[in-house]
Amino acid sequence: DEIQIKMAQGAKPGEGGQLMGVKVDEQIAKARHSNIGVNLISPPPHHDIYSIEDLKQLIYELKQVKPGVNISVKLVAGKNIGPIALGVVKAGADIIHISGGNGGTGAANLMSMKHAGLPWEIGLLEVHQLLTESNMRTNVKLRVDGGLFTGFDIVMAAIYGAEEFDFGKMLLVSEGCIMARVCEKNTCPAGITTQNPKFKARYQGKVEQIVRYLQYVAEDVRDFLALVGVKNVPALIGRTDLIKINEKHKDLMQQNNLELDYFLQEISAQKFIKSEFQVDFAPNKLNLTILADAKVENALQKSYQIKSTDRAVPAMLSGYLAQQIVDKRKAVGFKNQTIKQERKIKIIFKGSAGQGFGIFNLEGMELKLYGEANDSVAKGMSGGQIIIIPSKTSVLEGDRNVLVGNTCLYGATGGEFFLKGVAGDRFAVRNSGALAIIEGAGLHACEYMTGGVVVIWGRALKNIGAGMTGGTIYTLKSNIVNINEDFVTDEKLSSRDINYLKIILDLYNERTNSLVATSTLANFVKLVPLNSN
Repeated sequence: DEIQIKMAQGAKPGEGGQLMGVKVDEQIAKARHSNIGVNLISPPPHHDIYSIEDLKQLIYELKQVKPGVNISVKLVAGKNIGPIALGVVKAGADIIHISGGNGGTGAANLMSMKHAGLPWEIGLLEVHQLLTESNMRTNVKLRVDGGLFTGFDIVMAAIYGAEEFDFGKMLLVSEGCIMARVCEKNTCPAGITTQNPKFKARYQGKVEQIVRYLQYVAEDVRDFLALVGVKNVPALIGRTDLIKINEKHKDLMQQNNLELDYFLQEISAQKFIKSEFQVDFAPNKLNLTILADAKVENALQKSYQIKSTDRAVPAMLSGYLAQQIVDKRKAVGFKNQTIKQERKIKIIFKGSAGQGFGIFNLEGMELKLYGEANDSVAKGMSGGQIIIIPSKTSVLEGDRNVLVGNTCLYGATGGEFFLKGVAGDRFAVRNSGALAIIEGAGLHACEYMTGGVVVIWGRALKNIGAGMTGGTIYTLKSNIVNINEDFVTDEKLSSRDINYLKIILDLYNERTNSLVATSTLANFVKLVPLNSN
């Protein structure tokens, strides 16, 4: 029902949110498509987003894969959060979640705990005020977290503009957390933030404890509403006239040179003016056509023309098939996890694909594109095959021409990607399980990769494998100078490597009819001798 895009690492921007390697056991590593004992960013930030336009594209893609889903974008309370939030609204977010500096799981160093992030009050008020002045406030809901404990906190948050409220720490306390502050050490004495069986056995929390706590908070809010004569929480929004500076703290304010009039400013348009600005996330026509055909033909095999305005194709079909799998698993109580996507989908596209081609591709889906594609090809791919080759009328040589844009294969967990051409920058960022074979790459290939295999037959630019913690890259000796040696080391090929390379190169040649593959196969023994680099 809701997908949240986290634009920072929790409440401590750029510093918090780590999942320490000591906590990454076999179960966690499997769930995160990583390796045991490796420090992880929790959750991984979106390394394919460098602008508001990139964020808007991701929101578009998510609304294509599941039409009607609510998209929440989480921002950290910080300097100039207002203009950022305005851009997020224009990107099409349904909810802006503002996280205060007092939140977080405790998985950060002490300096970050004490000094990173700003109070949610500052960020929330700035966002609410700027969106109101821009007549954009009704386009989005505001949600806040960061140390909400009592009904008073909820009332104050509502006055500063919040419509929704998130709890973290106090819900943990209500289920037994004793604030031992060892979240990152895997030794939680209450058995909450640990994977260690010895400590997990101590957990005694019950759902009823959380429910009871939230009921107390609700009663507390009701008392405050009665006190100020306001009917409900939504009626509090923007009512800064209900608050004033506490006289008993005036000396403290003077000593610290604090000026708090910022928090008393009148929100000029308490009666929000509805904006005429709307973001169109209607399902695109090509996605609708493909989905309609798939509902008629169980084993879909069709060809379609595609153009650069056709974005996130065929994401809607992937979402539809994924939902069918979920529904089948629900029917058996999620006991049978072997239920998979068994339909055979083979689609040929001809033309220039827009952003997000093949995004979230599923097992059983084979996509073949004669042409080229924009950024984010195969993003989030979990299965199936995506093959991209120059159009049949093209005179371009694949190994010398860029056929796909940046951040392709971002966050892929499975499937196969074959490109008869060169990829742009940041290819296979955070690839966690897919096989990819390409004929060249731009900067920062295989950044933050945690699993899977990438083969680069041609030239690649600098910084290959930066932040890489798992997976395998096969590339040419000439590319070794561009490998990030802080994370990647070159190893001699074993006989197993040689055999594997031969198998996947045969498969790649069969799918793409690549001149590079044909030449390499013809001279395989000379080019890839045993125990070479």
